[in-house]
Order: sequence, then structure tokens, then C-alpha cells
Amino acid sequence: MKKLLLTAAVVAMATAANAQIEVGFLNAEALGLDNKPACGDMFKLAETENVTMYMAFAQGELSKQNPDFQGMKTLVVNGQEIALVPGVGGKENGKCTLSGGPQAGGCIYQLDVKKDGWMIVPSKISSNKNFYAYLGLVGADPSPVAYTLGMDLQNVDYPTISEIKYSLPAGEYGILDMESPELEKYTLGADAINWPIRIATQNPDAATAGNGTGALVFPVYAEAENYLVFATGSKMNTCGFVFVESDPAGAAPNVAVKGEVGEEGAKTEKVVVITGEYTGSVSAIEAAFDENAPVYNAQGMRVNADAKGLLIQNGKKFIRK
Repeated sequence: MKKLLLTAAVVAMATAANAQIEVGFLNAEALGLDNKPACGDMFKLAETENVTMYMAFAQGELSKQNPDFQGMKTLVVNGQEIALVPGVGGKENGKCTLSGGPQAGGCIYQLDVKKDGWMIVPSKISSNKNFYAYLGLVGADPSPVAYTLGMDLQNVDYPTISEIKYSLPAGEYGILDMESPELEKYTLGADAINWPIRIATQNPDAATAGNGTGALVFPVYAEAENYLVFATGSKMNTCGFVFVESDPAGAAPNVAVKGEVGEEGAKTEKVVVITGEYTGSVSAIEAAFDENAPVYNAQGMRVNADAKGLLIQNGKKFIRK
């Protein structure tokens, strides 16, 4: 998923106040990040009861990185303040196309989940980089997750634009609808989501707006098991994750960052959040168990019984590789 500049001090979406929150931040000292260690495939970074985060592919060295920018050091999830800690960055860039998904290698974080819910991955984010959230393993028919974007530009180069919000076209489970005729205005005809300012102006040559502290926020399902988050053209840094245990077909958690704000007119975004959205209802799919019941893909379209990817039958989600 690309260009997820979200800001507005709060992402205005309600969620169940009693949803369980798990904080899975890594321990930079225990991981020896000051010494820039090398790591192998599936190097464990952090773990909670329901989520494990790995560096998916080997890196020549891991570096200690802060996931905040311009003093925005606190993540706020459903009103709960969570202080960001020193994080990690890899050495190799990740590679990806919107249609083809992530490629093996590069600084790619893998998240294995045991329960349905919402994943929040904080990071220092630049508006001229491409950030992605993908459901599925590399080469296993991955699906990009759709999102809502909002951006507080605070940029003197764009005096008429104070905030941008939009939603990529998505299916029932928040998965990007690659067949939507609306998709082209977000990609400008290419194979990646464009920079937010370019989407806002529909000008493919518009300049980047700057850097910001933010988070990738996307729905996760236990049946899928694996999710990949990363940036292309750069090494994404993060201090771990926050998991909100709830029905991902419901409202997304309320996510914001807070802290000192940069100088007036600075080319910065204060908050960056990608949030999956839903356009349908899980209950609309057949509920009674029937082995001959129709099979649907994540977009709610009926498919052959032997189709691969995230599928739904009898109201149950499952992965077929």
C-alpha cells in the first residue's frame, strides 16, 4: 500500500471502548541494535499473546531508528497514550508493484496473527515514499489492503490545501478492488498508489510534501495468518506494533499521534495513517454450512470452488494457497 499520509490530529472513527489493546514494541537494547547486527530470515522482533512480528528477510545489518519526527512521540489509540520507543530499520529496500505484490527480499516486516482485529504499525513516514500493507505471503497471491487517507500538509507550497482525505475503492473486507474504474485516479494510470498531493491535485508532477510521524492501520484476520508491511524506495522503520482485538468488519480504532509540532510553515505532516474501510456486511454471505455453498473472494465476488487466496464460504473465511 502506498502513500499513506494521514494526519488531522485524530482519525475520526469510533470503535468499541472495551476492545483489548496489545502493545508489541521491540527492545532495541536486547536486540543489540546499537551494534548493527546482521539477521537471517524470519528474525523475531516482538511478540504479544496474539501477534508476532518478524523481519521477514535477511538483512546485512539492522540499524537503530526512531519512528518519530518533529517531536511527535506519542501514539494515541482509542484514547490510550502509548509512548513510542527506539525502533529498527533494515538495510535493503523492499520491492513491490500494486498488482504483483511484494517480492522476496528487502526490509519487509511480517506479522502473524491469531485473532481478528486491527493492526497499528507506527513509523516515520515520508510523503515521497511508497508504503504498503499486504495480506498474504510473498508469491502467495497477496492482496493489498485499501485505506482512508487524511493529511495535514502544513506546507507553504500548497496554501489552498490544508487536509486531504480519500478512500481507495475496496470490497467487503477492506481489500483493494483492483477492478474498480475509480482506481486509476489514485494511481494516475501507473502500478502504484500515487503521492497524496498528486492525487489531490491530479498533477503527476506535483512535489512531495515532507515527512511525518504516523502509523499504518489495517484490518487483520486470524485465518490469513500473515501480513506484510514495508516501504519501497526506502527502508521503513518501526518500533513494533499495537494490536486492537475486535471485529475488523466493524469500526476502525481511533488513532492519532501527539507531541510537539514543527515550526509554522514547515514541510511536514504531523500524522500518517492508512485505515482499511468496509463497504459491505459479512452477514450478507450465506451463514448455514453447506459444502456445496458458493465461494466468494475478498471483494464479495463469486469464484470457482478451487480459487486461491482469501475466500469465504458459509460465512467463514479461509486461505487456499
